[in-house]
Amino acid sequence: MNWYLAKLVFQVRSGAGAHTPQFDEQWRLIRADEVSWAYEKATVLGRMDESCYLNGARQSVEWIFIEVSD
Repeated sequence: MNWYLAKLVFQVRSGAGAHTPQFDEQWRLIRADEVSWAYEKATVLGRMDESCYLNGARQSVEWIFIEVSD
């Protein structure tokens, strides 16, 4: 098994109406047999981390997984 570092990119949307899109990049350390398996694991982690919740102003906030960029 080898260690791989993956960068996950998320879009963060909040509130109703027009807003400035925000993006978040997160680094994850992944253990896998080969690069393709590490990429697949990183993609699954990104999908699992998608979420939606209400903030303090009772506005919807969405975290949407975009891609594994590195």
